[in-house]
Amino acid sequence: MTGSLEITDRGPVRQLAMTGVPSRGNPLSVALIAALHSAVLAAEADPAIRVMVLTGTERFFSVGADLRDVDKLTATDAVLANWLNEFDRIARCAKPIVAAVRGHAVGGGFELALTCDMIVAAEDAAMSLPETGIGVIPGQGGTQRILQLAGRAIAADLVLTGRILSGVEARELGIVARTAPAADVLATAHEVADAIAARSEPAVRFAREILREASEGHLQQTLRMERLFASLILDTDERRQRVGDFLKKRGR
Repeated sequence: MTGSLEITDRGPVRQLAMTGVPSRGNPLSVALIAALHSAVLAAEADPAIRVMVLTGTERFFSVGADLRDVDKLTATDAVLANWLNEFDRIARCAKPIVAAVRGHAVGGGFELALTCDMIVAAEDAAMSLPETGIGVIPGQGGTQRILQLAGRAIAADLVLTGRILSGVEARELGIVARTAPAADVLATAHEVADAIAARSEPAVRFAREILREASEGHLQQTLRMERLFASLILDTDERRQRVGDFLKKRGR
């Protein structure tokens, strides 16, 4: 275990289980993101590891950014600190990552799952991008990756209304690759990872490059725009009011 991350190897597959603060929904704190970033780089450099499985707890994959951290940020601080850049590096990992989503994947938690090569989700998982309800916007690739996977209409529905998708709905929309009963999600994700690990490593790597280039060839420019707007909105009175109200309601 490394801080808020449990690391387990099963042959050529490394499981990264986020165990930050389950009672608060496994938020993506600064410490958890740093631990995850380091773990992905370590797995990438380890020749014995071929594939990663990224998961959370039974109830929460992750509820996204820790709003107590977000509430302290200004736009200038966020830009100068390269806020959210760790997700870019995880998305560019040279080895496949399978997200195993059980329970809630909310905001940045959902966006983290979307950076992976594919998502295996519980049929009753709950995935959403609710940021506009608290005065911010998705800033970790959510708008762009949902748009690419499901099209503009679905992206607008999820981002502008905060609509919650079940695992089954997300699979039908092409956002999730496979679904399973919640109790079987980890086993299913590992079956997928084992199948990838058994194939030619160079072939898998080149195939992933082709898939990513075809689907994300122009993504970097729009990701920079998304991140800039996500930073700028931190300084609005509306954001301060809504995030403050949310934290007070949760007693945090």
